[in-house]
Amino acid sequence: MKILMTTDTAGGVWHYAMDLAEGLLDEQIQVVLISMGPAPTTSQMEQVKKQQKKGLNFYHQPFKLEWMDEPWEDVTEAGKWIMQIYEKEKPDLLHFNNYSHVDLGWEIPTLLVAHSCMGSWWHSVKNESLPKLYTHYSETVKKSFLSADTVVFPSQALLDDCREIYGKISNPQVVYNGLSFSWNEPISEFNSKKPILFSMGRLWDEAKNVDLLLRAAPYIVGEIFIAGETEKELTLPKNVRYLGKLSRKQIFNWLKISGVFVLPVKYEPFGLSFLEAASFRCALVGGNIPSLREIWGDSMAFIDPEDPKGLAKLCNDLLLNPQQCKEKGEEAFQTAKNYSIQKKKEKYLEIYNNLLHQVKETVSSS
Repeated sequence: MKILMTTDTAGGVWHYAMDLAEGLLDEQIQVVLISMGPAPTTSQMEQVKKQQKKGLNFYHQPFKLEWMDEPWEDVTEAGKWIMQIYEKEKPDLLHFNNYSHVDLGWEIPTLLVAHSCMGSWWHSVKNESLPKLYTHYSETVKKSFLSADTVVFPSQALLDDCREIYGKISNPQVVYNGLSFSWNEPISEFNSKKPILFSMGRLWDEAKNVDLLLRAAPYIVGEIFIAGETEKELTLPKNVRYLGKLSRKQIFNWLKISGVFVLPVKYEPFGLSFLEAASFRCALVGGNIPSLREIWGDSMAFIDPEDPKGLAKLCNDLLLNPQQCKEKGEEAFQTAKNYSIQKKKEKYLEIYNNLLHQVKETVSSS
């Protein structure tokens, strides 16, 4: 089996695609990974080189992504580029992690993963419909939902939102994200936990709601460390330290010592950062939204995304009660075990095989 998969370098989709590609390569499945967006970082290229040793074929061009400003000329050129690679590589199946190129009349099965979308983001963050300025984008998403043979969502919550916004979706399925992580780490590895808060994300993204954490900070008794990209200089309370953009390894080192991971999101289709934090036994504090309740249940502490003093109280309760914080971290860790890269890989293999089996049945009956 040979899979041609798209990804981008701008966010969590990169980790999603790389983790899945690694799992597929381990199963002796050929993977062609096509990447768009900004040039890969040094750490991203290190990941690529590691997987190329296992047989990964990797292509990258810095085409704008469909959610960026005025992307459509780039999107068209990217489609031609993907078609050239398709003709060269001759895959058995197309796995799209973006919307714009699903509806190009492919002759092999197509799977689309809807990681997020501007329509559901706008509805959750702005509490209104996507403006007419983004009509082209909305029409592109709607077409891709209808033309793909299967559409995968990272949570039932996002599937429900997209049905409400876009209408009919072809053969929708929910496949939860997974983490490539050893669950056999000895508990002693986490005895160095400190009474500190750690947060990370795209700080310019209103959905991450880091501003609420900054407003809550003066009422919080401990130190707060925040990592991620920002487009402007941050005004920080005395107990907050901005770490800048960190590598995945650096993030893991912070999670290993942090007692609490906090991100009071307004919108999060799955939340890989919460899964990473839970894998290091951090107590979790997240926004009270349907997707996080679906995934984490009682193992996460939920906060109204508009309540800074409520957030401060919840964080203080954990910081000032080390045993409670440790117990919540253990609860999160146990829940995180439900979301392994192995389960994610097995589910995708099942979907791939079903799609290819359907093709064989169609050919044999014609």
